[in-house]
This record gives sequence, C-alpha cells and structure tokens, in this order.
Amino acid sequence: MEKRNLMSRFAKIKGAVSTFRVDAFLVILLAGVLAVSSVSSCGGKGKSSSKKRRAVPVKAAKVVRRDISRVLELTGNIDPWQQVEVTPNISGKVAKIYVDAGDTVKQGEILAKLDTEATELQLEQAEAGLAIAKSNLKDAELNWKRMQNLKAKGSVSEQQYEKVQLAYNAASAQLKQAQAALDLARYQLDVSIMKAPFAGVIASRNLNEGEMINPMMMMQGSKGVVTLMDISKIKIKASVSDRDEKFIRAGLPVYIRVDAHPDSLFRGRVYTVSPAANLMTRTFEIEIEVANPEQLLKPGMFARLEVIAEKKEGATVIPFDALIEKGGNRYVYVVDGSIVHKRAVATGLRERDLIEIVKG
Repeated sequence: MEKRNLMSRFAKIKGAVSTFRVDAFLVILLAGVLAVSSVSSCGGKGKSSSKKRRAVPVKAAKVVRRDISRVLELTGNIDPWQQVEVTPNISGKVAKIYVDAGDTVKQGEILAKLDTEATELQLEQAEAGLAIAKSNLKDAELNWKRMQNLKAKGSVSEQQYEKVQLAYNAASAQLKQAQAALDLARYQLDVSIMKAPFAGVIASRNLNEGEMINPMMMMQGSKGVVTLMDISKIKIKASVSDRDEKFIRAGLPVYIRVDAHPDSLFRGRVYTVSPAANLMTRTFEIEIEVANPEQLLKPGMFARLEVIAEKKEGATVIPFDALIEKGGNRYVYVVDGSIVHKRAVATGLRERDLIEIVKG
C-alpha cells in the first residue's frame, strides 16, 4: 500500500523536457507507465502475490547536465537615480517658471527665477557706494602720504599724524564694506535664477508664479519650486534576509521585470549592500543600479528581481519536484530498467524548478 501511495504521489508531478546532455543510465521517476509489481526499492524479497497488480501511471524526467545558478527572488520599488527640490537660497516671490511636469531639461538650463526688482536696486546702490568708497580712500591716501612728508620734516604733531592715519584706515575699511555689499547684491541676483543642477526630467511643478518661497520652508518638508529627477538610470531598493545576505555582493547581475512591460527583461547590477541589518525587520538593504536609456522604468513602479548570486557550469540537475524530503534527508526515486530504486542525495544550487545534485 505504501508503494502504491508513492506511485500515486508521483503521478501528480509535472515532467520536464530537456535538450541537454543526458546521463544515459539514470532516469528520475516522473513520467511513463510502470507496474507496481516491478517496484523493488525495498531491496529484499517481498511476499509473492497471485493477484495481478494494477499498473499505476507515473511520470519520469531524465537527469541532465547544464549550467545552474543560485537565484534570489526579491521585490522592490523603483526610485530615480537622483532627485532634488529646486529652490533659491534666498526668500522671494516667484516671478517666472519656465518648465512643467514631464519636461526634459539639460544641466544648467534655467528653470525659474524670482522677482529681482528690489535686488537690482540694491545692486545699483552697492555699485554707487563702492564708487564713493574708492574716491574717499583715494583722498585719505593722499592726505596720509602728505602727512608722512610733513612728519618727516617735523612740521606736524604726532596727534595730527595719527588722526590722518586713522582716517585712511577707516576709508580702506569702508571700501571693503562697499565691495562686500556689491558682492552680496550680485550673489542675490545670481541665486534668484534657478538652474538645473543636472540633466533630467521635471517630476512636478510645486508653486505658481507670484507665490512666495522661503528656504526655511524646505527644512519643514515643503517642496521646491519644481522637483527634478534623473531617470537616465534608476535604482531599486530591496531587502535581503540574513540567511541570504552571505550570497550578496556588489556587482552581481540582476534581472528585473515590471508589470508595465511584461514582455521585457531588464538587466542591472547590485550597487550597494548595507553592512548592517535593519533592527526592525532583520533584513539587509541592497540597492540595484539599472540603465534606463529609453526611460521605460518609472519611479514608483513595483519590480520583481532575480539576483544571480552564484553560477555553476555543467552541474547535474533534476526537477525540484522529483525531490522527496523526509526526516531531514532528501531522496529521489531512480528508474533502472524496470526497477525503481530509492536513493539518498545531497543537493546544491536551486534555480526556480530545478535543483543541483552534488552527491547520490
């Protein structure tokens, strides 16, 4: 009865068809028709029976040699390679926004600017102040040089000399102050124009022309005038169990599928591996880099990943469904002619519905 139950169990297992080189004398029990009376895996003589036993249909698959990989199946979300909130370094009113969501921009392209009327007036004022300071310094310098000559002749007191010298020092300091005011006005005028720090796509336009913006708002979680992202390549964050972390390293190939493009297979690589596990999930975060020249992969998409953690060439491979696990051991039933033998095996890499046999 136990043998009949085993045969019935194998009748449910799917067969595997392969064009790889076959070990000619080993066939794993999966397909065909085999009489129960011929099953002799017990090894000894069974009780003879006068009754003809019913043939039970089973399936078999041939053992093959082929390349096999350790594939870790993960999931993750797609993120842009880099993303930035474009905002000025000064407060002001948004005067003009030149782009909208979905626009492609080049590095250095002007995206928006603030109202600069007040800043331009400050610049004119600073330029005038600098001109006055230069003139004052020139006069103070002439007076000081004249006073030096008079002092050398003993024609002026020390107090008079020090007074002129202090006036020269003050004029020199005022010139530096005027130059700083001019530099500040120029800086404010420059940063009122917002440029793309890198080439990319405008993800969103967050403000309207005429609205006020303050850099302090960014510290409170507000968005910039526009959000810019680079999706010429993307990154995918995924979590790896502590059991599988030892197989992961930077540079491993990764295959990616997304529901939006079911017939497409994208290739990437492991970019970074976190050196420490997340204390809440006990998993290690990895980042995967994927080239995205056609921009088919969009931020926010859900991705299914296959990390090729290890690969062996010419391994002995059988269908995983042919494997029986019992008491911590693994077995297969091997057909030799019309006889079925139960054989203990040691396994290696598993790739989807295939598994490597390393011993047995």
